[in-house]
Amino acid sequence: MTTVAGRRSPRSYSLLKRLTLAFSAAAIVVFALTGAFLYNALSTELQRRDDIEITGKLSQFLQLARDAGSTRALRDNPSVFHEVLLSHPGVYLAIFDRRGTLLLQHSDEPSANLWLAPAAHRANEPYTCGPAGIGPSRCVFADETLPSGESVHVLLVRAAAERQSLLESYRIDIWLAVAVGAALVGALGYAVARRGFSPVKSIGRQTSRIEAHNLSERLDIQGGPIELQDIAFSVNRMLDRLERAFVRLSQFSSDLAHDMRTPLANVISSSQITLSRPRTTDEYEALIDSNIEECERLQRMIESMLFLARTDNAQQHIKMVELDAESELRRLASYFQGLAEEAGVHFVVQGNARLFADATLLRRAVSNLISNALDHAFAGTAVELSLYDSPKYVAIEVANHGPAIPQEHADRIFERFYRVDAARHGSARNAGLGLAIVKSIMELHRGKVDVASSADRTTFTLYFRREIAV
Repeated sequence: MTTVAGRRSPRSYSLLKRLTLAFSAAAIVVFALTGAFLYNALSTELQRRDDIEITGKLSQFLQLARDAGSTRALRDNPSVFHEVLLSHPGVYLAIFDRRGTLLLQHSDEPSANLWLAPAAHRANEPYTCGPAGIGPSRCVFADETLPSGESVHVLLVRAAAERQSLLESYRIDIWLAVAVGAALVGALGYAVARRGFSPVKSIGRQTSRIEAHNLSERLDIQGGPIELQDIAFSVNRMLDRLERAFVRLSQFSSDLAHDMRTPLANVISSSQITLSRPRTTDEYEALIDSNIEECERLQRMIESMLFLARTDNAQQHIKMVELDAESELRRLASYFQGLAEEAGVHFVVQGNARLFADATLLRRAVSNLISNALDHAFAGTAVELSLYDSPKYVAIEVANHGPAIPQEHADRIFERFYRVDAARHGSARNAGLGLAIVKSIMELHRGKVDVASSADRTTFTLYFRREIAV
């Protein structure tokens, strides 16, 4: 949605805020994943240590059971086992005979039954269990035959309460670290993004200072980021085009006012002089004829201006057809034959080619060049209309023998209202728009027009691209 009078659109948003939120969200995800990994690693390591502890104690208790010799000795002398477990809080022991009768138990709760049927587990391999009165734990068991021939079942339990308490504290620390880390990354991201956007604000300030009176100013992004240099370069190119268009428009307005003022002044002055006293019918008719001539000149000028305006706004529709260029040139030469005889010149048509173009626009472009050639050709010379065929272009040349065009003018003769004659003495047919129209027609055809002028020969060449036919 566009903005009105500099106000923000309801759908506008702050890129700085979005980047800050994006930094924070990314930090939360990264820190959370890192914390989860560390939490998992710590949990696994603590469980591994518990397993090592109870596996090692199981081997020790099996040896103590063998040293006792019999189940009776185990029942009568449990202090040996209790003394070992005093230095290992959270580790519980139970010894059963082969019938499952409890022989010895070391537990904080004497009534707790540590027996868990280990059918689904293998001996000497720790597993997760949950004995009554102890809760989630790691268990390990083994069977041993005593020197008396009796079999005993030794079960060790390592309570997980201490490990879970440590993990709970660690989990809280992780969440605090994630929150603090995300806040810090968001703050740092905001500061970095804010500093990074300073060249963008600089471009905005520089752009806001450019007005119609200082279109020559350009954005200065020297030393800035490469990404913004591309944008600044594009904006500067746009300003170049705007400046050229503005200068051309200003010059166009000035030239237009000058060229329209002359015929209007002629009409007004001649009419005032004629009406200053009674005149004869012939004098009034002469005045009307003169005024009609000036009005026709204005009409041609206005029509040319409308044509150029339509081409500038890409509103001119062209209908591409295949044309016999030689026939078109001969037809135009026949049309201008009368004017050529008055100027004392003749036409020479040579070459043969076919091209794709809009027939009406082609005739107008060539007619303008022929008219220009007749105005400047020496008497007794020829105006040459030539065709050249090449793989990329079909070229139409209109050449005449006459005064050369100075190089300083040759680069500007296709500008609107530009005349080589600095005194600006144009005829009724010359408003300085003919060659500008030729250039616009060639641009519509995606072609080009060129001029070459030597000591006594001037050649205008129209290049029509073959790709247009595709």
